[in-house]
Amino acid sequence: MQENWIFMIYLAVCAGWDGRTRRIPNGLTVLGLAGGVMMVGLQGMWTAAGLHGAGMAAGLHGAEAAAGLQGVQTARAVQAWAFAAMTAFGRAVVAVAAGMCLYRFRVIGAGDVKLAAVIVAWLGFAEGGAGIFAGLCLGAVWSLGCLARRGILWKRFSYLAGYVRDYLATGKIAAYYNRERDGDEAAIPLGVCLAVGTVVVMFFG
Repeated sequence: MQENWIFMIYLAVCAGWDGRTRRIPNGLTVLGLAGGVMMVGLQGMWTAAGLHGAGMAAGLHGAEAAAGLQGVQTARAVQAWAFAAMTAFGRAVVAVAAGMCLYRFRVIGAGDVKLAAVIVAWLGFAEGGAGIFAGLCLGAVWSLGCLARRGILWKRFSYLAGYVRDYLATGKIAAYYNRERDGDEAAIPLGVCLAVGTVVVMFFG
């Protein structure tokens, strides 16, 4: 459907930005979240109006949606939109809370956490979670391949073992990855992987 292509274009922009600069701007995240909340809200309103499905594509053009909603009470339509929009925003909040657990250890970046929140806001926990999982798997394969190609795979595994041992012994949370200390050789643009994994799931999930 049309809203899926809109989201795919957004993901492509995020992936390109992350691949080029290794960061995803806050403005792009806010735009994606606002778009997701708005679109999910509209889907809820169309569903309440009996337009979800064939009528949704037409609804994106405006005139057909207005005609289809004529038989629905305004209060009901607004209520359906608000409930669906708040649900999407709530999913994003949950995703941020879960992602911050990994961010505290600097296993992933803050931009990656926020992109994951946008993904579940748009697609829901099931499809969005599947896309995020696919992206993480892709990122793991990419990372292992890069480390092996650069001959530092064993070095990073040794560092990981030491990091886990220190955390279990002291209970102190330290940054697993520090760009100034580790450089870029041990990092990949995870936002690219999340975007690609999500698009794959949208096509084939």
